[in-house]
Amino acid sequence: MSSSINSVMTSRISGLASGLDTEAIVADLMKASKLKISEVEQKKQILEWKQEFYKEIATSLYNFQNKYFGGATSSLETALKSMKATSSSSLVTVTASSSSPYQNIYIHDIVSLATNTTVVSSTRVSADPKIKILDTENLGELGGKSIVINLDGTERTLTFSEGRTYESAADILDELQALCDRAFGSGRVNISLEGDELKLSAESSTLILKNPNDEGADPSEVLYYDSFASNRVDMNVSLDSAGLAKELQDVETFECEINGKTFIFSKNETLVSIITKINSGGAGVKVNYSQLTDKFTIEATESGASSDITMEDKTGNLLAVLFGEGEKTMGTDAVVKLSVSGSTNPTDFITVTRSTNTINFDGVSITLNGMAEGNTEEKISVSLSRDVDALVEQIKSFIADYNNLLSQITTKLTEEYDRSYLPLTEEQKSAMNEKDIELWTEKAKTGILRNDIYLTNIANQLKSIFYTPVSGLSADSDPVGMLAEVGISTTKYADRGKLTIDEKKLRDALTTNPDKVISLFTQKSPVSYSLYAPQEQQIKRFSQSGVLDRLSDILKTNLNKVGKKGALITLVGSPDDAFTGDTEYSKRINDLKNKIAKMNDKLADEEERYWRQFAAMEKALSNLYAQSSWLASFLDSGNRQ
Repeated sequence: MSSSINSVMTSRISGLASGLDTEAIVADLMKASKLKISEVEQKKQILEWKQEFYKEIATSLYNFQNKYFGGATSSLETALKSMKATSSSSLVTVTASSSSPYQNIYIHDIVSLATNTTVVSSTRVSADPKIKILDTENLGELGGKSIVINLDGTERTLTFSEGRTYESAADILDELQALCDRAFGSGRVNISLEGDELKLSAESSTLILKNPNDEGADPSEVLYYDSFASNRVDMNVSLDSAGLAKELQDVETFECEINGKTFIFSKNETLVSIITKINSGGAGVKVNYSQLTDKFTIEATESGASSDITMEDKTGNLLAVLFGEGEKTMGTDAVVKLSVSGSTNPTDFITVTRSTNTINFDGVSITLNGMAEGNTEEKISVSLSRDVDALVEQIKSFIADYNNLLSQITTKLTEEYDRSYLPLTEEQKSAMNEKDIELWTEKAKTGILRNDIYLTNIANQLKSIFYTPVSGLSADSDPVGMLAEVGISTTKYADRGKLTIDEKKLRDALTTNPDKVISLFTQKSPVSYSLYAPQEQQIKRFSQSGVLDRLSDILKTNLNKVGKKGALITLVGSPDDAFTGDTEYSKRINDLKNKIAKMNDKLADEEERYWRQFAAMEKALSNLYAQSSWLASFLDSGNRQ
């Protein structure tokens, strides 16, 4: 009997005895439970959509903050406080802030530029490659043999004449010199004879000796040289293999002192490693090697007449090998004669001396790019003015970005919500095509943040920035005013707080009263920003702050992720952390996921219970039918008797 039930349960065969559609009946019985699960799944989907929208808005706030407040000073504030400098010469670059009291500057003479103290190798540091003559008795065997020379990337195979008689090393020098002159041009490569060695030099070029590829042309029985021998040091091999002209002392380590800093180098170190260690060693110098001049240069990182370089070998002779006696050129100061009134009268000239080529004074920065030759006076005129066109464009761009940010929020707040469009269940989706699903889902998502309390608060904060007047910094000072006074305001209620710009009015304000425009945007309250400041202080700071500080404060408050977190950060996390971590919405969504999982387990148990019950019914009916059949058969047989 039991096996019969199990068989029915396993296969879930519907209505064998009863004739009922058991599967349909069970499905109907479970509809109520499935509906409850669908309702929870819809709640979870709505939460996930809200979470998605919150993240989008938090990201927009974050991107806006980075664009305009990512540096120490707002990019728009920097632009507003800058002046446009027009110079009559490219020898200077001039910038000025709005605090500069000058309109014209006259630079009469750049007497000198600021330079750095330098020490240059007194002679070339690389050894010239040499070819040793091995057998002066058999010089004639050189006929048809070859040497390969690479000069500044141009490679030539030089072949000695067949059948020529060489009576001395001088004959070899003459032919090899002639071969080099024909291959590279006269004077490019110079060859000299030192005893039984030929020395090849190319002062301003890189020369490399190579063996020929054809073994039959190899001159090694008469001439010997290292393949890839060069007249330039190899920066990437150990010191003893680098090809230095002067011989290094035989010591394990080289110790030297530069500007009071001690450096210790192994004999196995490379020149690249040595240069890197010196440059990063805090000695205030920078070392480099010029392949063109074949010399090392050590330069002070600070310019001016007070800069200096001191060097001394303590153990070994590394510095002596690299620099020799050293040709030192002391640094100089920048010296400029100018007038800050634009006057060309010598009595108005001021001599300014600085240790760098950037001269800063009274909100003006003059960078010296060069100077005229000899004693020629530069006589440069510089005019300072506000670049109204550029400022208008930057303000327009800022307002456009603000409007886009506000519109993203207010759109979510004012979208109509149709409660008849709930998230689709899987069963509903299976009966629809992709386009209909997409349209339904878009409709279901629309308006789910209508009148949302968190977004309403952020939108109201943003709007208040622009319609609240900027007050004076003290009780007895005049208020600065409102942005509407310079052409920036809201015009229609339907725009939901978006700003419009009266460009003519803004241009006029920037031209006739630029200080007012600058103050409206950039005024600084003496009250410091703090998330935990008493409300009275927060109100005072807001009232006294210009638009940029107000906006920066609101963004910082809403995006703060430590301590007193912003509302959106609490709900969905920070864009700065890729929205990771436990947030209010992640917890709520996970709770619903767990609830759905438990409900699905109960649903499975419920379904199994129904099937067991119907299986038992089918079994009982089957037994009843069997007994009825037996009884009928028994009665029938009795009647026949």
